Amino acid sequence: MLLINIKITLLDNDTRYSFSFSFLLYLSTWLTHYNKNNNLFFSYLHRRKMSHVLILCIIFLPIIIESRSISVSHVNPSDVKRFESKLDTEIGYWSPSTSSIDWCERNYVVTYYIAEFWNCISSFAMCLLAILLTIRGLYNGIEKRFLLLIFSFGIVGLGSAYFHGTLTYLGQMADELPMVYSMIVWWFILFRMNKSTLTSTISPIDILVLFGVFYGFLWTYIHSLKTFVVIFQLHFTLMILGGLIRLIQIYKQIHCRTHYIFYLLVAYFSTLILATICWLCDQKFCDQLNQNENMSPHLHAWWHLLMTVNFHMSVVCVEAMRLLSIQYEQQPTQNFKPENHLRIVFHYGLPFVDYSKQKHQKEKKIN
Repeated sequence: MLLINIKITLLDNDTRYSFSFSFLLYLSTWLTHYNKNNNLFFSYLHRRKMSHVLILCIIFLPIIIESRSISVSHVNPSDVKRFESKLDTEIGYWSPSTSSIDWCERNYVVTYYIAEFWNCISSFAMCLLAILLTIRGLYNGIEKRFLLLIFSFGIVGLGSAYFHGTLTYLGQMADELPMVYSMIVWWFILFRMNKSTLTSTISPIDILVLFGVFYGFLWTYIHSLKTFVVIFQLHFTLMILGGLIRLIQIYKQIHCRTHYIFYLLVAYFSTLILATICWLCDQKFCDQLNQNENMSPHLHAWWHLLMTVNFHMSVVCVEAMRLLSIQYEQQPTQNFKPENHLRIVFHYGLPFVDYSKQKHQKEKKIN
């Protein structure tokens, strides 16, 4: 029995936002019913292909997320992290700012209705890429894990646009929390790369993945209490570094050593490094960059665009690795050549995994 309770309360008197999401699953009923034979329970999940449903239910079981009250002290709070020595006092539609960080781009310069115009507009590139990848993914019938990753990235783009467009506390939550969620999905894909089916018992890898998921949602609750800027950035950086280490480990496996994946990894690391440089320079040299408003390079907007390309490279890379892992399980080790099972095509200047061979093989089996 699944009970979902969604409660939304808005109190205008102190600009208070209180969101409560409660997801309660009565697993005890299920476990009692299948207590006589635990293997029956797992085999039932496997037979009914309900493993993903169970994982999602376990994820949301203890989660209570509350965006805490924004009192008068949160209006232009004194502990806001700014990168320009000169205080930006421009007033706009979403004023006063309630976020704990104000980026280098000056507020309400282009339009009265958008706080950071270029940072906001560049965020929609993530949404456009997510739509493109979703359409192509559905056409090629890719696994749901990749569709979930793409969907989560699209949510990051919407949240980022909302945050930079308003500079509100709620917008900051909508930007930063989905970033953690998308990383959790990415970690799940990386750590379940070589597993094609759900085993009869939970393996140590699965426990590690579940621990990562719970840790992410624990961070959600903690981060909703107070928007920690530096701690959040360090937390997200560690999640990226952990994923990079796992990505390299997978590439070292014999069935993934192909020039296609090597070039994808090079492109992935290159865009990540360039994006990080833009992100850091936008903060360290903000005063110099804003000396002439008409000539400002808006490096944080470039961070968004480069990270969009970086995400695309990561999706294509893990799709390619997953395809080779599945093909490797189906053939003897001594006869497996990865270059014969993977082909990369280019559309709109971007690489994509070519699934035409696999689709043709499926059609032959059906006929």
